[in-house]
Amino acid sequence: MGRENELYRDKIEVSLDGRQIFSLYFAGAVIVCTVFVIGVIVGKRVEARAHGDRGGGAVGDPLAALDRLEADAPLSFRSALRGGPSAGGAVDAEIAAIASAQQAAGGAPASAGAQGARGDEEDRDVAKAAKAKAAAEAEASAQAQAAEAKAKAAEAKAAEAKAAEAKAAASARAKAEAKAAEAKAEAKDKKARAAKGTFTLQLSSFQERGEAETFLVELRSAGYAPFVVAAQVEGKGMFYRVRLGSYASYEDAVKAKEDFERKVHRIAYVTRQ
Repeated sequence: MGRENELYRDKIEVSLDGRQIFSLYFAGAVIVCTVFVIGVIVGKRVEARAHGDRGGGAVGDPLAALDRLEADAPLSFRSALRGGPSAGGAVDAEIAAIASAQQAAGGAPASAGAQGARGDEEDRDVAKAAKAKAAAEAEASAQAQAAEAKAKAAEAKAAEAKAAEAKAAASARAKAEAKAAEAKAEAKDKKARAAKGTFTLQLSSFQERGEAETFLVELRSAGYAPFVVAAQVEGKGMFYRVRLGSYASYEDAVKAKEDFERKVHRIAYVTRQ
């Protein structure tokens, strides 16, 4: 009894793995799609034949034309022997009419397609012209802006050059005035010293005006009142001589020289003014 149960269980147990399930599902989907496609094709065929029957053969297929001819005049060998109307000629005429209708129907879309192509080409030409015009306007605007910027830069440069020229002229004029005032002061001092005496003490001589001025500051801080005399030495250039005092006699100048050297510890020379 137990063995019979096991045999019965082996007979009724069915096991399916994943690959078998997928194969069954895929086969079922293929069958459903095939049935659907066949139904669509058959439906379109029936609908086309129905339209051909209602339209009197303006648009249809040769099989529908043959069906209509068979309904009107049966095609048989006997009718051909009797010399009746030529079935072949009627079929050829029907087929020619259908071909003409199909050609006319196909020509209209072609014409519409040509018109659409021409319209698209015209649109592209218009867009291309608009783009070229926009590019030309942008380039002209950029050139105008560049020219304006260049003109402004030239104006700024000219104004800067004019300001620099004015500044240089003012500086030169100030230097000339200062030099004239200095020469006038030196001439005045020389004239005053000449009126007071004949001799003076020369403390040092420099080729740079700045060095002479520095030495003057040092002597003035020691309580003296020196002055500078500019003299042109032939073959050597301009020298700035630092001198001190104005004395009527040589003895007075020598006495002043000794007193200066003792206090400042610098050598002085007695010379004529």
